Amino acid sequence: MNYTQVSELCENFFPDLSPSELAGMIHGLFGHGFVVESGRWQQQMSEFLASGDMLPEPALQGLEQLMAFTQKDYQPDSFSIDLIRPEDDYPLAQRAKAIGEWCQGYLVGYGLVPEKNGQKLEGEAKEALQDISEIAQIDFEMDEPDEEMEKAFMTVCEHIKMSALLLCQANQPEANVEADKQNIH
Repeated sequence: MNYTQVSELCENFFPDLSPSELAGMIHGLFGHGFVVESGRWQQQMSEFLASGDMLPEPALQGLEQLMAFTQKDYQPDSFSIDLIRPEDDYPLAQRAKAIGEWCQGYLVGYGLVPEKNGQKLEGEAKEALQDISEIAQIDFEMDEPDEEMEKAFMTVCEHIKMSALLLCQANQPEANVEADKQNIH
């Protein structure tokens, strides 16, 4: 899915969310180990996005597409995250605002998935979550962006992608099992 498609989904069903915020929320869910359960995810998404009221079928179909698109980002053969933000021909301030919203959505999604066995993040994974939290507060008021600011923006985008991948890996069941094994010794 691209920014325009997610934008249409938000306009039709989630007017309080920006496209980047919704996409970030889905990434945050998967980043914290959310598992799509057949026949159950619709209820979970309705709880997350509509206070428990069942979402209409077209909204669920759109979310299903977005979730499938997002899951592909975390497959071992992909490992390339699409931040779902305005294209590069949009003003830098608009793109910066969108990545801030993506990070805000990520944190919301991440927080919706309960901690497993009280396990807390450590090391680089903890720092990655802190970085996403700080980027969520990005200041998007810019006078006249120059090439340096454009480079800095691209660096921040890459850092977000790496942070999201790191968090996803840290929250995989295999990673938790390895951490448990290390704690036993």
